Amino acid sequence: MTSEAPVWSVELPDRRQASLGGPKPRATLVLYPDTDHEERMSIPRQVGRILSSKQKSGEVHPQSRAELLYVLGQLSRSCASSRIERLLDRREYAESELRDKLRQDGYTPKTIDACLERASAAGLVSNARYADSFIRSKVYAGWGMARIERELSNRGIDASQVEGWPYEYLDPDDEVSRAVDLAMTRRVSGARPYEKLVRFLCGRGFALGVAMRAARQVLGDVEGELD
Repeated sequence: MTSEAPVWSVELPDRRQASLGGPKPRATLVLYPDTDHEERMSIPRQVGRILSSKQKSGEVHPQSRAELLYVLGQLSRSCASSRIERLLDRREYAESELRDKLRQDGYTPKTIDACLERASAAGLVSNARYADSFIRSKVYAGWGMARIERELSNRGIDASQVEGWPYEYLDPDDEVSRAVDLAMTRRVSGARPYEKLVRFLCGRGFALGVAMRAARQVLGDVEGELD
């Protein structure tokens, strides 16, 4: 006994729809198990676009619901892998950043895990390589240790696990000198210059004590203090 080929369609989102950092517009796979019901599945827009094209061209003609879902899974993994490669062509990404982008696209956790695992095994994704590039660029930009560590943590990376951190990137004992150099580039005018410099340095990731010492040195005000 053979199962009846499923009746299905793909609904694509309006091209004018857009997202501002949140979930992107999704396509919908609609299956009709009988005349009175329908089953709707949210799928990534790119997957829906390709699946719809393959249906129209006759390239995809599953003979069962299970076969249709198998095709959907294969296509989802292919699209997700291509998405990862396109992103990495532009710059390094932490694994957590790629995971967030794929989740916003609408890929399932299972698909995301599989594609990131494969990309990592192939050396395309490397948190260690990302961390090295990130740290070097931020040290050059004048960031303090605290902010570098905080931003890495926000990306799922523990700075203490980064090989060579911090001594191969900067001298922790020289944080005050780095803060002074940065503060010297900041033009401070008006009232309370000391507080303004401290806030500026803290905003760039220097610890409060380091920021205070640097501000005092720059302003020549050993007695200065925060309100």
